[in-house]
Amino acid sequence: MAISNYAELQTAIVTWMARDGDGDLTSQAPTFIALGESRLNRDLPLRVMEVDTTLTGATSSRELTLPSDFVEPISLHLTTYGDERWLRPFIAGSGPHLTYLTGNSAPTAWTINGTTIDLDSPCDEAHTFRFRYRKSFALSASATTNWLLTNHPDVYLSAGLVEGYQFMKAPEAVSLWEARYRANVDEVKRKEAKSKQATLVVDPGLLGVGGYNINTGLA
Repeated sequence: MAISNYAELQTAIVTWMARDGDGDLTSQAPTFIALGESRLNRDLPLRVMEVDTTLTGATSSRELTLPSDFVEPISLHLTTYGDERWLRPFIAGSGPHLTYLTGNSAPTAWTINGTTIDLDSPCDEAHTFRFRYRKSFALSASATTNWLLTNHPDVYLSAGLVEGYQFMKAPEAVSLWEARYRANVDEVKRKEAKSKQATLVVDPGLLGVGGYNINTGLA
């Protein structure tokens, strides 16, 4: 059974769970997927889910609204003046706290505060920003696929089945699919870590193997 989009994932979950005497679980499948995605958003901080968006501040306001699919912040840059100016991040609740300035100016620092980004100063004009963040896994009828479902449908299936069998109060099946889920997530994490360890390959010619050596100046 192919699992390449939201509808096929729902069908697969219901098919795997189907047992004699059980009621139709079709209407519950979207909930199982959504609950599974909540775990995936915590367990799989993948680089492919990192995106950029443009935010615009309002004069005399220090708040920027977070994107609806926000999971984790990465960086914020001021772009008003053409060049990008990196703004210093502060983590709410730990370490040094953001110092709030009262006068309007171009912001230089920021922190996450609930559903907003707080800037260190109110904007002195409608500043523009580039916000890089990790977005959520959130399949729907309008967002029918994503990188994880395309490349690792087994992760999505196991995540949905764990939630489905909890709904069915089937502890043995929950244990089975929880183990499968953990194994699948760990495999994706290993691949993610491996991709971050790519090394620079140097052209042998630059090292004197059949060509000019940039270190010695000799052919």
